[in-house]
Amino acid sequence: MKLPSILSLAAVGASLLLTSCETTGDPNQGGLFGWSQSKANYRLEEREARLNQLERSNAYQQGRTSALQDEYARKKNQQNSW
Repeated sequence: MKLPSILSLAAVGASLLLTSCETTGDPNQGGLFGWSQSKANYRLEEREARLNQLERSNAYQQGRTSALQDEYARKKNQQNSW
């Protein structure tokens, strides 16, 4: 008689532990029961937004570098022509 009540108490305790665990979208941290697909999707969207921002910044800086190199070449040509 005591064994079923101990087993049911253990089952309730285990279910409480599993439901109270924090979930994550990081597959390296979530484990078997801590995984959340919605958090993973949100994490992915954040990373893609950051990547887009960095790519735009990189393109801007490359354009700026090119413009400065052109300006340097023009000034150098002007000095050589005098």
